[in-house]
Amino acid sequence: MAKNYRPISVLPCLSKIFERIIQGQLLTYIEKHLSPFLCGYRKGFSAQFSLVSLIENWKKMLDKNGFAGAVLMDLSKAFDSINHDLLLAKLSAYGLGKDALKLVRNYLSDRWQKTKINACFSSWTNLTKGVPQGSVLGPLLFNIYINDLFFLLDDSVCNFADDITSFVCDEKLEVVLLKLENNVETAINWFANNHMKMNPDKCHLLVAGHRWEMVWANISDVKIWEKNKVKLLGVTIDNELKFDDHLYELCRKAENKLSVLTRIFKFLSFEKRRLLVKGFLNLSSNIAHWYGCFAAEK
Repeated sequence: MAKNYRPISVLPCLSKIFERIIQGQLLTYIEKHLSPFLCGYRKGFSAQFSLVSLIENWKKMLDKNGFAGAVLMDLSKAFDSINHDLLLAKLSAYGLGKDALKLVRNYLSDRWQKTKINACFSSWTNLTKGVPQGSVLGPLLFNIYINDLFFLLDDSVCNFADDITSFVCDEKLEVVLLKLENNVETAINWFANNHMKMNPDKCHLLVAGHRWEMVWANISDVKIWEKNKVKLLGVTIDNELKFDDHLYELCRKAENKLSVLTRIFKFLSFEKRRLLVKGFLNLSSNIAHWYGCFAAEK
């Protein structure tokens, strides 16, 4: 669909050298101001780090016969929605000097793009918002732009880039739902004040720890019913933390790859066959290891 396409900036190599220098200097200064819940485009803060933090907090609460809940939120066109003036104001609030702010403004301003479809070109359009996707400096500026959101949310957040998941653990289910509603309302207000928009089709509720009727949360006067399973950062998580569906999908993909290997083996040399089989066996052993870990926890 046309709405799913994003402009990617094709930048010259020389500009990326300067971007890398600016990124190193800016990151050295700003790192101490970034939230520990802000993951994505940061060394040591991967999607795995974010997921493990969520799952381990849930396990601890479930071991106490408590409850855990999460609301998955996804920003729509997040990189393209960044307001330049507001970004510069935030950089100023973090302590950047006038010369540094002028450099960032110059980096963001006077960028033009057009679209080509077959042999037809659109007219040139000036980019008045957003950061250049495909650039070196863009992800860091995006992190700085959304950083203050995580200081407003209670408890913990599972985040990676524009995927923001607020989760709450408590011994009472009503407290979990109430805190989740408050956190999401806070996030929605922040989105509105910072020129961003949440994708309502990707807003989901997951609750673990109860075994009776379905529950819901009121988000902006809309009733969001809980789901039995959701896909978060590439991992299918169910409300019992069993990961059966995720493991089944991994095994299915491994089976498909094995089927492809059997069809092309006769066209490959012995050395290439050995490498492919070795790689496949390593993948299979990892799947078996994780399946054994999850089975033991059950």
